[in-house]
Amino acid sequence: MSYVSHYTFIELNATCFPQRLAFKLPQLESDDTSPHQKILGWTDITYEKFLGDINWCAGYWLRKLQCPRGSLVGLWMSGLVYRDFVHLFGLIKAGFVPQLLNLKVHSIEIATEYFRRSNITHIIYASNAPAAQLGNDFQIHEIIDRKLDQSDKIADLHEPVLRKENGDDVVLIFNSSGSTSGKPKLIPYTRKWIDGHARKPIPGLPNGTEIGIGINGIIHGSQFAFSLQQFQNGACVVLMPWLEFTGPELIQIITECKANVLSQLTPIFSKTLREAMVNSELRAALKSLSFVGCGGSVFGDNERLWAMELGILVKNIYGTTEMGVTMLSGRDPIILHPFKLPGFVYEFIDQDAEAEIKTKNANNRLVEAIVPSSSLDCPYPTFRDPIDGHFHTRDLFEEVEPNGFTYRGRLDDMIKMSKGQKCSTLFIESQVLLTCKDLVSACVVVGSGKPSPVLLVEPLEETTDTVLLKEMIGKKAELINKDGFPHERVRSSDILIVPSGTIPRTPKGNINRNAAERLFQQEIDAFFDEE
Repeated sequence: MSYVSHYTFIELNATCFPQRLAFKLPQLESDDTSPHQKILGWTDITYEKFLGDINWCAGYWLRKLQCPRGSLVGLWMSGLVYRDFVHLFGLIKAGFVPQLLNLKVHSIEIATEYFRRSNITHIIYASNAPAAQLGNDFQIHEIIDRKLDQSDKIADLHEPVLRKENGDDVVLIFNSSGSTSGKPKLIPYTRKWIDGHARKPIPGLPNGTEIGIGINGIIHGSQFAFSLQQFQNGACVVLMPWLEFTGPELIQIITECKANVLSQLTPIFSKTLREAMVNSELRAALKSLSFVGCGGSVFGDNERLWAMELGILVKNIYGTTEMGVTMLSGRDPIILHPFKLPGFVYEFIDQDAEAEIKTKNANNRLVEAIVPSSSLDCPYPTFRDPIDGHFHTRDLFEEVEPNGFTYRGRLDDMIKMSKGQKCSTLFIESQVLLTCKDLVSACVVVGSGKPSPVLLVEPLEETTDTVLLKEMIGKKAELINKDGFPHERVRSSDILIVPSGTIPRTPKGNINRNAAERLFQQEIDAFFDEE
């Protein structure tokens, strides 16, 4: 059986529509990709050029690495610039299996442990990755940057002879957005999984006659699925090296690139909406778009009201790195509807009071979203339940209408941060109680939808000097912060000291995280009002 992939669609577009644009890249004041540089103009990348660069890259690394096809190769990059796309698909074209690590991980110890788990020998890294020390354990190579005006042919390069494709072959490996004890998880994608996503069109995404802005890079699964749709549709994307745009930047991009589709992470789009409330030019630019999609975090009531007031029809998207995109909103952006397509199956299993999360309407069901093993987008077997064989998302939803669901939280000790990353609250809490046992009697980590976690602390002894106590706890928490992602780190400025006995407990005496978040919501919000 032949399986379709990103490369299949790129090759098809390059053959049928060679001059159709795949990307518009900003020309910036300097060579680095630091945010909010002045945009001087645009460089157009056709599908013909894109395919040529991919094949050139494949040939280069085949000669350079001298690895057997099927070998895992580490790829440490941001996923936000053109050469990252070229390298990812170039390595796959060459027959290698890229194992990606997000540049948000800047710890050599974590990177070393992450790549060692797969017995990788070669690592290709972006110039801004702190990779020099990896040379003690791996063969390291800096990402190459083929000049955009380079036109050399690749006919003399050795093309790999592709072995017979098996649907269960792992094609690439992502890292999870959260960690366990500071260790990101490995998330493999198979040919069959990628092929399945090609059969799941996302309504409203740009086609060959349209231009979209920002698919948020290509470093996580739902974004990878978005890029698959981009290439399948033969669309063009404005590929910016930063995720968050100012109002003037967004206006410039929409106006100069004639873009009519916008995809942003929910917390970033929330700021865009707030700015549009007082900026008529930005408001007009947003209203000119035919599709606005956001995801990665909870779409709240405020965003819903702002979008309705501005007259912007927003599509809220639900997905995870493990399974890709599975639900999309309709007219009401906070109500999600699962895809109804042949081969895709989703189940919603009732949860009892043990979830300790309540629906807004007592008559509505509280359910967990599950992807059965029979669904084409069911994640790799290591993520499936060992008993029933299905993927349990641990995400809870309230069924507010038939086949319409609103997000209500998590079943486990993970919380989702502002950009969809997961944070292990249990790990932080256990480490705080261990390292601060002379200072803390009880604690709980909250901050769902925030950039970083907030630590609520009941002190071991009552004190009037809460500033000093927070500094002392924060100092000891530095031992926790050395591992994991930035969004999992506890800062002394994000510690809230509360009187003993005020953190809500369940009838069994356990701390009730969701109730604590609701009780101290105003104080939690205040930590981030100026961010």
